[in-house]
Amino acid sequence: MTVTLLVVAAVIALGDWAAVHLRLFRVEYVLKPLTLAVLVAAAAVADLGDAKPWVVAALVFGLLGDVGLMLSNGGTDRPFLAGLGSFLLGHVCYLVAFSIAGLRGVDVLAGVLITAGIAALTLPAVLRGATRASGAAFAGVVAGYAAVLAAMTTLAVGTGLWVTAAGGVLFLASDTLIARQRFVGRIPHGDLAVIATYHVAQALTLIGLIGAA
Repeated sequence: MTVTLLVVAAVIALGDWAAVHLRLFRVEYVLKPLTLAVLVAAAAVADLGDAKPWVVAALVFGLLGDVGLMLSNGGTDRPFLAGLGSFLLGHVCYLVAFSIAGLRGVDVLAGVLITAGIAALTLPAVLRGATRASGAAFAGVVAGYAAVLAAMTTLAVGTGLWVTAAGGVLFLASDTLIARQRFVGRIPHGDLAVIATYHVAQALTLIGLIGAA
């Protein structure tokens, strides 16, 4: 059943990517949350050991975050902030799940190096843009979110599970692209890149943890 649901989620995700690329917004509004809903179902029936409730919760918060960002008008409105908060809680749930799955010191160090490198290259411009857009206080919120995201990615790599590690790094890449598009400037095919890396990140994170259980 888990494999079947993962395949279904992949098919729906591909449809969503096509909708994003073709700017079929009504289709996207259905397929984007549906992809996460199916991943939630896959996690609910999967053998994830003691990490299971935390993984399911992380995916549920991801679903809520998707809805928040879809309802946002593109600025720092309430739906965007609600979506940001949901994703933040999802990252915290993943932090717990990765800790339960087990961490290895050398892999955690590798995760620190990866996240530090990406942050050094991307975060200063994002924070400057966030400050210009909504002030220093909001930029502080973005910095706090970035810290939790970095911790999630670090521990994803720290599990030593290469599939989950790839998922964590792709999640960091997806969120970094969102921040760049909102606070720095649009990039070619940026929306498609965001959704593709996000869906693959969630799926790989889940698959890696299933394999470790």
